[in-house]
Amino acid sequence: MNKAVASTLVAVLTITAAAGCSGKPHRTVRASPVAAESSSPPPEPLTPDVAAKAFHSFVNNDDVARASGDERLALWWTSEGQSQLTAAAFRRAVAAGDPVPRYVYGKPVFYVPHLLLTGPQWFVVSARRTTADGKDPHTVYMGFLRTKSVQRWRLSALAVLDDKQKPPKIAVDSDGYAKALATFDNALLIPPRLVPSIQATLAEEGPQNVAAQVMRAGKYTTGYYATDQKAMKNKKAKKAGLHNSVVYAATSFPIFPLATADGGGLVLYALSRDTVITKSKGKDKTDHFPVPDDAAPFLTSKSVKSEIDISQTMQYVAVVPAKPKKEDGTVKAQIIGADGGTVKASVPSK
Repeated sequence: MNKAVASTLVAVLTITAAAGCSGKPHRTVRASPVAAESSSPPPEPLTPDVAAKAFHSFVNNDDVARASGDERLALWWTSEGQSQLTAAAFRRAVAAGDPVPRYVYGKPVFYVPHLLLTGPQWFVVSARRTTADGKDPHTVYMGFLRTKSVQRWRLSALAVLDDKQKPPKIAVDSDGYAKALATFDNALLIPPRLVPSIQATLAEEGPQNVAAQVMRAGKYTTGYYATDQKAMKNKKAKKAGLHNSVVYAATSFPIFPLATADGGGLVLYALSRDTVITKSKGKDKTDHFPVPDDAAPFLTSKSVKSEIDISQTMQYVAVVPAKPKKEDGTVKAQIIGADGGTVKASVPSK
């Protein structure tokens, strides 16, 4: 495939919410009109101060929920993919008899865009995070969302920046506001709304796909493909009659796109990864196969006879360069961080 085809792919994909009567005489009283009280507070504009308050409210309540094992409280402060991953963290902790992981956040950096009061509002936070005992330090990107300006802020997405990756510089104006990008922004090499689909294509079809012309190879793209292919061709698995089928797909979860200082964009988003493992009569003549460790906490039975379906929610942060003025196959988007894991596992009903 030539470089023009890659641009065509992105272009094609781009095209592709009483008064009572007593009978008695009465006197008419004239009064000045009074405005009716509103049952809801007035819309609150999104500012850096509002974002800071929302972030600290989340951090405090999330820690209380995790320390006390209160899953309901934890879920009250999350939404979309982060709700799924939070529920899964509690499920795994219960299965293992361990406490739910707790986190400590360093000084946050807020990327707050100018947004209308009438629609969904969001902002992104970058902060250094460790476990409660001070281990595993990493920079995380967190996307907060409220669908209406009078609703609660919730953490919608979180991705952990890879080791040795340099955080991109986000474009911020003189008033301290970041620039939000439209999900269909064609000034980028890949419009933000198509970044998940491009990654899913590479992960499922490998480096030979034309999508490789606009997104870099790496552990979250062609690396997934190589791992899945290896699992399908595993001789030991074949002997046991095991077969793997993996599907990657974009989700309906919100996408958080911000402009970077170099004219590109930072995109925070999610993918789903669904794996079906089936077993036929292999040479070992057994009827059951072991449950993968990541799926075990979600199953009541530890013995699976013929099939297991595993669903994962994965969240990523990617940097997408501006569209070059001339065709340049070396200019590509790159995924620089991730977080996620198994959120559901089941066996088919009889």
